[in-house]
Amino acid sequence: MKGRSMQPFELPDFYVPYPARLNPHLEGTRTHSKAWARDMGMLDETRDPGTPDIWDEAELDAHDYPLLCAYTHPDCDGPELDLVTDWYVWVFYFDDHFLEVFKKPQDHTGARAYLDRLPLFMSLEPPEATNAVERGLADLWARTVPSKSDAWRERFAISTDNLLRESLWELRNISDGRVPNPVEYIEMRRKVGGAPWSADLVEHAAGVEIPERVVHTRPLRVLKDTFSDAVHLRNDIFSYQRETEREGEINNCVLVMERFLDVAPQAAADTVNDLLTSRLRQFENTALTELPQLFEDATLDPSERAAVAAYVKGLQDWQSGGHSWHESSSRYMNAKKPIGMSARLPALLKSVRLSIPHVPHQKVGPTPLPDFDVPYLPRVNPHRERAGRNCVAWAAEMGMFSPHPRLPSRSGPPRNCGAAPWRSARRPSPPTRPPTPSTSPRSGSPSAPTATTTSPPSTTATATWPARSCSTRASPASSPSTSARRPRRRTPSSGAWPTCGAAPPPPWTIADGASSAPPSSTWWRAGSGS
Repeated sequence: MKGRSMQPFELPDFYVPYPARLNPHLEGTRTHSKAWARDMGMLDETRDPGTPDIWDEAELDAHDYPLLCAYTHPDCDGPELDLVTDWYVWVFYFDDHFLEVFKKPQDHTGARAYLDRLPLFMSLEPPEATNAVERGLADLWARTVPSKSDAWRERFAISTDNLLRESLWELRNISDGRVPNPVEYIEMRRKVGGAPWSADLVEHAAGVEIPERVVHTRPLRVLKDTFSDAVHLRNDIFSYQRETEREGEINNCVLVMERFLDVAPQAAADTVNDLLTSRLRQFENTALTELPQLFEDATLDPSERAAVAAYVKGLQDWQSGGHSWHESSSRYMNAKKPIGMSARLPALLKSVRLSIPHVPHQKVGPTPLPDFDVPYLPRVNPHRERAGRNCVAWAAEMGMFSPHPRLPSRSGPPRNCGAAPWRSARRPSPPTRPPTPSTSPRSGSPSAPTATTTSPPSTTATATWPARSCSTRASPASSPSTSARRPRRRTPSSGAWPTCGAAPPPPWTIADGASSAPPSSTWWRAGSGS
């Protein structure tokens, strides 16, 4: 802990996209926060009877929570910095107090009763406090919520309660000796960890509120989730040694990766850092590419857009400032020898590799389909013809065949209407290639139609069997590998068209909006390639 050789792993090369800045009111806040902690009974010299030793003045100074808040909120004024710092002093004291009083003795009953009582102090008329945590929460709530809306108060109350409930989840894991898997761990930390609470407090420190109608939109949720993941993952890297060696903690992502992947702590820490970097990249991508569209879709006015922008800037400041504080606080392992550019180059190249965005809609394949074994025969509903006629009539009544606003001409019945590839009555379209006629049509069924190259204009047009309806794999000439496959079964329902899944329909016509029975949906799916 005191020397570099004592650390279980070398700290990885972190990706920090924004420079950390320091609030000029730091020294005044240091004086205020120490006096406030003493007044609330958080220091050992003023603790409540029966409370074990948690902090003395020297330890509080070494943790330097005012420095954390001066880094994470560099632009707020002095009184606001005092308030935010008191919140963080309170939350870290709660964490250490819960560890000594409930985690170490594994007192589940006492912990549950203790946590159930704390929400009572998130009101303007709290009950009488019995310990420093309750006393501090009542004081902070009264100083914080009067300036905010009811919607923000509700969100902040939920985040604070989730923050407190996280300790109960951690206590259960410790008692069961159960290290969660990475997916469960990240999901639970995002849900009940302290970072969502910090994100809500950023709004207060910046003096803004996110418009309620966009709070739960995808871009804002992604920003909050990626912010939370990055804060938690960074904290787990820096606090690994303290939590595993001194506190007996097992809820740490480095330890989770170490156990899950069965790797050494160094490899686990590097993996967590890669995940941390990816979450920061996602945050940046969302802020730059999705927020502008959200502003337009939600029709935010200039002041609302400025509020969201200030909130995003506050989250960015928190990331950079929180990292700088972790590198200097005595609460964490942060010994790291100076390294030159030659040692940093691999990490920088790795960061560049991770920054390459994913390119969607890349061409893939072709992937040959396997020879599926379908043990059941396909059947056709006897009401198919009636459904097809009603489908066309309903679509016409709804205006689906009318000209589209972005298309200058009338669009004919869609290919999938009535589960058939329709052809316009006035402009019949020949197939792209003549179909392969059936050599053994079923009894009572018309022979497979042949291709028609020309058709004079008329009020009634006969549609031909489209060449796309059968897969190219149906023709041995088009697919040399077909002969090597086992023969396809010929069933009464499939007849001479085994690759299409159904027999070819009879020729059908369109005359003045009416039609005969369209082919089955099975045939359409095979023919359209969907």
